[in-house]
Amino acid sequence: MALGNYNPNRRYQERAAQRLAGTLKLFAFVIVSIIIGFWLGKQFGAEQLITLKDSVQRLQVERDSLQEQITDLTAIAQTANMRYEQLQEEVQSVLPEGPVQDLVTLVREQLAKGTDPERLSYIIRSARPPTGCVDPETKRFVVATPANTGPKSIVEIAEKIKITGEGASSINKDGDPEAWFDQTKKVKITFDDNNVKEVEEDILPIRHSMIVEDREYRFTIEAGARSFAKVVFDSCNYP
Repeated sequence: MALGNYNPNRRYQERAAQRLAGTLKLFAFVIVSIIIGFWLGKQFGAEQLITLKDSVQRLQVERDSLQEQITDLTAIAQTANMRYEQLQEEVQSVLPEGPVQDLVTLVREQLAKGTDPERLSYIIRSARPPTGCVDPETKRFVVATPANTGPKSIVEIAEKIKITGEGASSINKDGDPEAWFDQTKKVKITFDDNNVKEVEEDILPIRHSMIVEDREYRFTIEAGARSFAKVVFDSCNYP
């Protein structure tokens, strides 16, 4: 009979062999997966390393280029500073200093006020140390304002020159104009020698000179006590 040949141990052995074969296949699959993963990771790492090396080389090239630019710019800046210092020395050597600079400024001011250049040139060429000068004197007068309804104040110099002044009214805390002038604003000073009227308009102090007959009169108009302007003057032979 066929049942007499049946061996149950063999069946268990076959099942165990099948389980072992499955386990070995799984183990082999895991091993292969690990090997493939490691290989892929190694390949990816190698590619990343190459990319990083390329980036490092590119950054080094850019760094070297920037360093060269910085070196060039530093050299240009040093050259510019040296040139600037040279130009300053050249300008200082050309521009006048001290009294000469003051005279140049004064000449420019007189030309800007309309003084005849030929007359100014003649005065400069004929200039010499003053002679016959008198000691300075001081007088004062009231500067007229729109709010001052009093008589016009006039100061007379050597019975030849009359000086008057006009200015803006000072404003009180209530916003009303006062009779005295605002010393922080321009005033108009008129010098009249009966032949010629000369006008100076500026913030005090104002300096002015006039030649009348054979003398030169020099004036300094300063702010005095409230409402008043002070005239300091002297005169010398001319020319």
